[in-house]
Amino acid sequence: MSTNTIVVGVDETPAGAAALTWAAQEADLRGADLRIVHVWQIDAAVAMAGAEVPWMAYESDARSNAANWVTETIGAQDASGSPRRIEVVQGAPGPTLVEASRDAAMLVVGTRVHTGISRVLFGSVSHYCLTHAQCVVVAVPTTSVAESVDVASADDLVSH
Repeated sequence: MSTNTIVVGVDETPAGAAALTWAAQEADLRGADLRIVHVWQIDAAVAMAGAEVPWMAYESDARSNAANWVTETIGAQDASGSPRRIEVVQGAPGPTLVEASRDAAMLVVGTRVHTGISRVLFGSVSHYCLTHAQCVVVAVPTTSVAESVDVASADDLVSH
């Protein structure tokens, strides 16, 4: 069952900003709810060091940073004046976003170039989402149509 919700996965990168901007504009065009999801992970070096991890501090920082970044990127309110809500989740980005979009109409993610060793080490969140999500997935490149004033709706991009 699909809802009129657009889930957007964000991080504090140009790719995340492109995805967030595009998704917010698409949600406004469709009158859809925008569900902003920021996924964070403990740095692998910290986790492997066996040190005691201050989870609450990391989560609080992630939540605060994500909220500030979203406000700076698209503002604190949507077109109807409702405050934006940001979900901050600890986990692996791809699987977490796919799960968050289970009942959504659309999942929006940013893309950036991963080559060589970085692709092997970090994988591609957008590729994971494209191959595992049960809803429509829009992968917005860093230099995208979201940066222009005349933004094409996803309906305009899909041939019927």
